Amino acid sequence: MARDKRPVSRRTVLKSSGALLTIGTAGLAGCSGNGDGGSDGNSGDGGSGGDGGSGGDGGSTTSDSGGEELEITFATTQPPENISVQTAQEYFIDVLEEESDGRITVNLEASTLGGTEDNLAALESGTVDILHESPTALSQRFASEYSFAGDPFVIEDMEHYRAVNEEFLKPDDGLNGILKENGIRLGDAFYVGNRCFTSNSPVTSPEDVQGLKLRLPQYETWTSVWDEIGADVTPVAYDELYSALQTGVVDASEGPISQFLSVSLNEVQSHFSVTNHLLDTKHFLYNEEFMQGLSSEDRELITSTASDAVESMTSDIKSQEEELYQKAKDRGTTVVPAEDVDRSAFVEAGQPALEALSESNWAVNINDVQDLA
Repeated sequence: MARDKRPVSRRTVLKSSGALLTIGTAGLAGCSGNGDGGSDGNSGDGGSGGDGGSGGDGGSTTSDSGGEELEITFATTQPPENISVQTAQEYFIDVLEEESDGRITVNLEASTLGGTEDNLAALESGTVDILHESPTALSQRFASEYSFAGDPFVIEDMEHYRAVNEEFLKPDDGLNGILKENGIRLGDAFYVGNRCFTSNSPVTSPEDVQGLKLRLPQYETWTSVWDEIGADVTPVAYDELYSALQTGVVDASEGPISQFLSVSLNEVQSHFSVTNHLLDTKHFLYNEEFMQGLSSEDRELITSTASDAVESMTSDIKSQEEELYQKAKDRGTTVVPAEDVDRSAFVEAGQPALEALSESNWAVNINDVQDLA
């Protein structure tokens, strides 16, 4: 289980200063995104541009049928055309409104609040009731000792992630307990992609990356693992990545297939090797005061609808990912399939760094995480 190691609650700090954060849409709409974006259809490294809400549940009134009408503000950092937003609309929002016979309405705010930090602040304050965000974003803001959930070569696949979520993230003595101290409840997770390796030659084993100048997002945990494996990690700003690859400032990069295509890296990198070194997920996150204010029936309806939704969302997003691989091939990219990559060799090569991180940074031991695979 997770160690009993917990930072001071952000919400406690805000309350003690008399400054519990209240963020309006007007105040956040002009904020910029959080770096390089996400892997579920937007380009970028980790976080992404934002969406938000217009304040709490908007109040509730009694409907003609006798039940309480409920308006929910649901935010995501992705734009409306992103597949994660489209599938959330289909499998969560539409179903929730239909199952409640229209008594519950959901106000979807897609890519309107700025970046990841803005959206999380809005969720903390209650401006937003439900949000989609990644474990990397959560660990960066609230609990760095849980970064393992979004670090390279830790999580094998979605089934493994669900087991890790149940064992280490969702319990109250895990990440969820820290989030609750900040007014947030952790819900179920869905798949948004896998980060893979781009280069001008096939990458199937650690031997293929020795000395390669690899551009990475500047996350210390990511850098330490790839350094251990043997890559020459080289810092490059995301908006300079294309030119850096074109001119040879760096030899290789990593990211999801959606990023590879959206910023035309296929023009400057000939190979996309499906290393699947980092599973990208996002969670349903709930404002805790909003959840506590619901009837038990509504709370169950919302969480069960979300639990069902993540299965269908994951399936649809994986299907689109396969279509993007074909699109890359059509553009002349050599896609090295996962079955040709010796992922276990990468894990073994990076194991000393993973063990060092679990000793110095993480709330759990890497061996306990790997045993759940």
